[in-house]
Amino acid sequence: MSFIRSALVIALAYIFSSTGAQAAPGEEFYFQVQTSLWTTHFNPKPEHNNNQNLIGFELYGERLPESKYQGYNEAFDYARPLLGAAWFRNSFGQKTIYAYGGIRQNLVRYGELQTYGKLTAGFIHGYRGEYQYKIPFNQLGIAPAVVPMLGAQYRRGFAEMTLFGVSGVMLTVGVNF
Repeated sequence: MSFIRSALVIALAYIFSSTGAQAAPGEEFYFQVQTSLWTTHFNPKPEHNNNQNLIGFELYGERLPESKYQGYNEAFDYARPLLGAAWFRNSFGQKTIYAYGGIRQNLVRYGELQTYGKLTAGFIHGYRGEYQYKIPFNQLGIAPAVVPMLGAQYRRGFAEMTLFGVSGVMLTVGVNF
């Protein structure tokens, strides 16, 4: 069921993005939608959920000015700021939201395949009850979170490996429009 939902989200996003004006990732602003395909925990426990049903949306802003360090490696492109939100089932099956800001830095390009790193920081809400203290600083039901990702983009499609704390890793796929 999760695979069918993921495929439907990607198909609808692609159909929606191919009607009307399209903003390519090289233009001023663009959106992306993504969903989770695979999750694993580094130290699995019976109560862990590996089916996150993630749906995420991000808005990318204009490129940031070139930094002095980008001049040392021509493969690096300009960084882009981003805002996003993701709805998913956490490791314990509870409905959770992560609202964040961050930055995407292009790394090495291989023809039409662009690799990149992304770092987001924001707030996560949804760990409740007996699982409230499974994430740090969650005394008020909202906890700070920092999430690093590595990704590869081919044309408008992309895949990302997301590290969620020291708990595990998730593979997401999506489309830009």
